[in-house]
Amino acid sequence: MFNLAFDPALNLIAALILSYVFVLAGLHKCKAPAEFATTLANYKILPESLARQGVYLVPVAEIMTGVALLIPATATLAAFSAGTLLCIYIAAIGINLLRGRRNIDCGCGGPAQKQTISEWMIVRNGLLLGLAYITGSQTLARPLLWFDWFTVILATVMGCLFYNIINQLLVNKDLLKSLNREEFHA
Repeated sequence: MFNLAFDPALNLIAALILSYVFVLAGLHKCKAPAEFATTLANYKILPESLARQGVYLVPVAEIMTGVALLIPATATLAAFSAGTLLCIYIAAIGINLLRGRRNIDCGCGGPAQKQTISEWMIVRNGLLLGLAYITGSQTLARPLLWFDWFTVILATVMGCLFYNIINQLLVNKDLLKSLNREEFHA
């Protein structure tokens, strides 16, 4: 088994980006629980009773994971939680793609950013899984200097913006497909 140690700045950047992703995802789900209930049911993986509980448990788990990633004492456990959630999401998307069910809203962007599941979501979540691995790994023993903090802030902002851009591109891909279909049928 690999036991890599990462630079503490990289570890912190990974934790901050993951925290942003999980808190944002949880808040989106909390804003529209009825819509998230429909999304969760559309995956057709959980029994109905578990899906109803998942409407409340998933956003709470995401927000708690995101907040715990910010606390050094809980960051390693939160990284494991983030990794577990991401593996569940990858499996749910993968199962439905294998079933040929591509028209399911992923549920990750909230009501304003509907996006259907695709292989790109598996890639995106795989990259986030890499961030969870970095966050949960050991760090090299060195203090963070002022330039490290500058780098952490800049890289975190850029990472969060990149995540938002990727999500918007996935949303736009679906919008373009629907516009092309409407144009074709007109």
